[in-house]
Amino acid sequence: MKIGFITNEDKDKDLQYTKYLIDFCIKENTIPLVIDTFKNLLTNDKIIFLKEDEFFKQSDFIIILGGDGTILRWAKKIAKFDKNILGINMGNLGYLTDVEKDDATVAIKNVLTNKYHVEKRMMLTATINDKEYICLNEVNINNGKVSRMIKIGIDINDRFVDAFSADGLIISTPTGSTAYNLSAGGPILKPDIELMAITYVCPHALFTRPYVISSNDVIRAYVTNKDSIAYLSLDGQESIPINYGDNVYIKKSSFYTNIIKTTDLSFYDILRRKMFETRE
Repeated sequence: MKIGFITNEDKDKDLQYTKYLIDFCIKENTIPLVIDTFKNLLTNDKIIFLKEDEFFKQSDFIIILGGDGTILRWAKKIAKFDKNILGINMGNLGYLTDVEKDDATVAIKNVLTNKYHVEKRMMLTATINDKEYICLNEVNINNGKVSRMIKIGIDINDRFVDAFSADGLIISTPTGSTAYNLSAGGPILKPDIELMAITYVCPHALFTRPYVISSNDVIRAYVTNKDSIAYLSLDGQESIPINYGDNVYIKKSSFYTNIIKTTDLSFYDILRRKMFETRE
């Protein structure tokens, strides 16, 4: 079996823990694959270094060492190759990861002995000016670094819904519902359903509430004021200008992020541990 390794260098200084897990996997008679940009940092002659696309193609599954941000950065690329992700938490919250680093070898053994299941997580596609972007958590339309509201209109399935002033707009997947959407007062969605949440960020209105809509719906968002400039952000990683007259179309993506789960923790167990118990 070929196991791909992706590491957040900021979380794993000198890749010491990555090297430990690679050595463990070699002893388990597997072949470690690594993207060739890490070639100067890993010297084990059992490692096969590959160009990025070939790395994704050849990996039977991919271990990501880091936190939620690391998984979000790589999910959009991995999804296009339909590969499973085993997340090892080396960050803070680690909501998307399967286990903490102390339990990593047990989790890997469980995968190697088929003691796991895969959660297929819905993703979103956002299209602006004929260019498509995909994301796992959310599409966010915001005002950038300027401390002023923007005026946004939204249609769903070619039907006008609302035009409003706010700091921004979040269209979230169930996976992303516990991220920025949660902080903005949006609803929590169970990750194994396929819905979208529409949540306003600091709307200038007394009674504005979030919407929950079908994953089959298509949203059109646009700036309604000629003097407003907004920005499109996907999982907090891009910043694409939206000018007056531009349309952003958001819908369910054809791609999924496949998250490996090796424990029996339910969604509610994880939610309680990761979200609520951190306040104590």
